[in-house]
This record gives sequence, C-alpha cells and structure tokens, in this order.
Amino acid sequence: MSAKYYVAVRPQINENHAVHKEGCPFLPDDKKRIYLGEFSSDKDAVREAQLHFIKTKGCIFCSKEHKKYEEKPSQFVWADELIPAESEGPVSYHQSLIYCVN
Repeated sequence: MSAKYYVAVRPQINENHAVHKEGCPFLPDDKKRIYLGEFSSDKDAVREAQLHFIKTKGCIFCSKEHKKYEEKPSQFVWADELIPAESEGPVSYHQSLIYCVN
C-alpha cells in the first residue's frame, strides 16, 4: 500500500531534512514542505528526498520502518554499570556528591 510523502524544507537541529508521511502530526505547513510523491516504503521516499536535499532522514514519529534501517548499537553505558550498587566501605558525604555529579 502506498502513501504520500513530503520532505521538510527547513532542516532539523541535526541538519537533516525530515521525510513525513501524509497525516503525520509533525508534517510542516504547505509552504514549508515539498511533495515527493506516493511510495510503498519510507526508504524509497527518503531516496527521492535526497534529490532535493543531500541530508535527509525519515521522521522518527511516522517513519518507523525507516528507523529500523538506521538503528545502530548504543554506546551509552548505564550508571549502575560504573557505580557499584553497594559501597565497599563507609561512604563520606563528599564521596556521595561525586557519585551524583558524575
């Protein structure tokens, strides 16, 4: 099933122009978007949008299919992996502040 797609003229903070499906709540006004056409996948719409703007990505809200292609493993380390759950001795007030700040 195909859907109508648009690309935002104004780039986002990350300098990418977002590609939206018709009906997306984040779809820009008529004067702030370019109609790309009807496509059966978000990936095809993004490819078409790259003819207008080099840096384009699918909208993270309405383009979940495209997001699957772009996901990369997270390099974020959770704080509980760095800070032991139980201290190895008495903790002073200053040590606990360092845990909070870091």
